[in-house]
Amino acid sequence: MKKRLLFVLGLVLVAALVMSGCGPSKPKDKEITIGFVGMTLNNEFHVAVANGAKLKAKELGVNIDVQAGDQHASADAQLQIIENFIENNVDGLIIVPSAPEGLLAALKKAKEKNIPVINLDTAINAQVIADSGMEVPFYGTNNYEGAKLAGKYVAENFEKGTKTAILTGIEGHKNAADRRNGFIDGAGDVAEIVAGQTANWEVDQGYTAAQNIIQAHPDLQLFFCSNDNMGIGALRAVQEAKLEDQIQIIGFDAVSAALDLVDSGEFLLTVAQYPGKMGEYGVENLVKVIQGEEIPQEIDTGTELVSKENLEKFREEMAKYLD
Repeated sequence: MKKRLLFVLGLVLVAALVMSGCGPSKPKDKEITIGFVGMTLNNEFHVAVANGAKLKAKELGVNIDVQAGDQHASADAQLQIIENFIENNVDGLIIVPSAPEGLLAALKKAKEKNIPVINLDTAINAQVIADSGMEVPFYGTNNYEGAKLAGKYVAENFEKGTKTAILTGIEGHKNAADRRNGFIDGAGDVAEIVAGQTANWEVDQGYTAAQNIIQAHPDLQLFFCSNDNMGIGALRAVQEAKLEDQIQIIGFDAVSAALDLVDSGEFLLTVAQYPGKMGEYGVENLVKVIQGEEIPQEIDTGTELVSKENLEKFREEMAKYLD
């Protein structure tokens, strides 16, 4: 009987040690502060992600500090923001990474201080997460499937061999690769890919890249732009070349300006995401984990093709999350 009692006490001790390794949870009546690290706040999509987070934080009565670099590729600035939040002992971090591969040191510091992290929109490199020893839930779009919707539309509505160029995002971003690959797989041999160039998600770089592609391929018929910003830049290049009747443009994100361009016919389509929902899910679940609850490790926030027929739905959706 004594041996059995000792065995049971041993199991209780082991269980206690396992639970303590998960980090302390905060009582539900204690103040919570979340550090939100955005990719940029100079893009309506990312503003909507941040505003969704702020709305949910207000609803739940928690504090949130939103900061971001100036540009999509401001990785060094973003790392400094993360380190500052960790040094200030925030209760949790939400990260929309500029450099998905460059966060190992920051994640290790967060782990040392028992600060939970949730990753939104752009997935952090899986090996980085594994090496950090943390569990980092990801909530965002299945970018491959979203771009595949656009590709399938092309396959069903364009002639085989349509001369197509792709503008992609930051090299190394999983989002950029998934959107490129999804579009190509959806379009199949209907789209003849004659050019592809990174434009780092930026309007001005999209304009320059599109100019270069049009000069090299004056018979181009279609741009697939992996975000609306680059599509807006491409549109300017198309208009300057006076090729609006020849070259069509498909974007991705369904920001307000792109919805207006779909309405006017200057964009053929855009692919909608739900950025505000990403922000809401991030805060809601980070608060839960801070309070010791279990949360989902992945949430697909959804995508949908936007044309003239359904764009009002997405105008209403974006309006919820814009000041």
